[in-house]
Amino acid sequence: MLPAVTLPPVRLSEAMLYAVLRGSAAVTVGGSAHTVSAGSGLWVPAGELVGVTPASGAIVLPVPAGGSGQTLPALVRVPEHGNAGLLHAFAHALGHLDGIRSPTQLEVRGASPEPLPAPPPPRDEALRAIVELLASAPGLGLAAAVEAAAPGWSPRTVQRRFQAETGWTLTAWARRQRIRIGAELISDGRDLEWVANRVGYESLAAFTRAFAEATGLTPGQGRAGSSAACMYETLAELGRQPGQADGARRTWTRVNGAHVAVWSAIGCAELVVGGRTLALGAGEAVVIPAGTPNEFRIPVGTLLMPLGYRSAMTGPVGAPLRPARIGGVEQPGMLEAILATYTRIGVVDVDPDRGFAAVLAGSERAAVTPESELLGRAANRFAREPELGLPAAAARLGTSERELCAAVASQTGEQFAAWLRLLRMTRARNQLGDGETPTEISRELGYAHLPAFSRAFRAVHGAGPTVLGVPNLRPTRAAWGREMRVPASAL
Repeated sequence: MLPAVTLPPVRLSEAMLYAVLRGSAAVTVGGSAHTVSAGSGLWVPAGELVGVTPASGAIVLPVPAGGSGQTLPALVRVPEHGNAGLLHAFAHALGHLDGIRSPTQLEVRGASPEPLPAPPPPRDEALRAIVELLASAPGLGLAAAVEAAAPGWSPRTVQRRFQAETGWTLTAWARRQRIRIGAELISDGRDLEWVANRVGYESLAAFTRAFAEATGLTPGQGRAGSSAACMYETLAELGRQPGQADGARRTWTRVNGAHVAVWSAIGCAELVVGGRTLALGAGEAVVIPAGTPNEFRIPVGTLLMPLGYRSAMTGPVGAPLRPARIGGVEQPGMLEAILATYTRIGVVDVDPDRGFAAVLAGSERAAVTPESELLGRAANRFAREPELGLPAAAARLGTSERELCAAVASQTGEQFAAWLRLLRMTRARNQLGDGETPTEISRELGYAHLPAFSRAFRAVHGAGPTVLGVPNLRPTRAAWGREMRVPASAL
């Protein structure tokens, strides 16, 4: 049984694909309910009101996806070999890669409806008479149909011979026929209760479940004006958007206000952290301490994903020396931790700290020193209060300005002013991704004038805030149940 809904329905500002990698999920679109199982997903166009409820143990991957002109929800087949592409698209939507203009990497194609196939008729005349009777009177029970069309035969014999000839059970065959007849009646504008009874279902709820399982849609969508689509089984496929390709990537250089765990789920990567280079093999992960400048270089095909974060207020973390070996993308538990951290609809009853804790326990780190502990606390303080100057920050941290500058220089190789600018511009770029304007961000960071903020942003990121083209990820995060990348309460 599915658990209670954990996320109130949200109105989509962009088209989304809710792909189920394991288990099942209930997805409501408007007033229609869909049950989506592993190996498939439901594509929903922008503007729809959507609620997603994963079953216990399920994995739902929410990914922005274009629709090639589609205007109705579409059931999409997601073969297991396509999961890597979905994960790459999900990683793009997290917003940590440089040079990404839009999180949308995938596109639903070929979703034009095709007729719901008729079940195959048997060759035997007696069996054919039975199924023709069931087709003409779908409310008729199997025993009655056998007695009327093939006297002397037992229902068990009929079932065995029928499956041997067609590959279908009589129950499945009759269900398919009932749905086909029901779809035709719906397209004629008949009352749904009447249709359910006419095709042999005791209740509208039972008919709705059977209809949704066969078509990916509900009878109610037919009543709402998509009756033609209700007669069809959607055969949509996923493909790349035109012009999208997986080349070598990098993350943009940043200073985080929290400790962040990062995982090379597929392939290898190279981490530059605090002026040192650390190789990350396939299935390895590290924790990057708060306040330490860092960036990743990501070869073609590598899937690099953040596993989670912890506030620097929970305690210091030493610089990474040796990565943790936690396994590749098939490793159970890690993907669930990512979804629990960055979405509210990907999994249920999963501790979001699971991934971070695994990396912290399995990696080797330098010993914590008073300077590294001070750097983490300073990063946390400036991340929460970026407008602070050096004197006020030192006073709040209980240290001197000289000691704070010395700690920053010894741990990062940067002078205090350059380090603080990088931390502030990290926050600024995140805020652009949260949909805030340069004017709002400049004011919040304590800049007296927008041009001064723009110069600082350009010095760090190579282009001004209006030129760089940071994608607004707020619509994506809203569809995941999150309003921002890292809540201020987590810093």
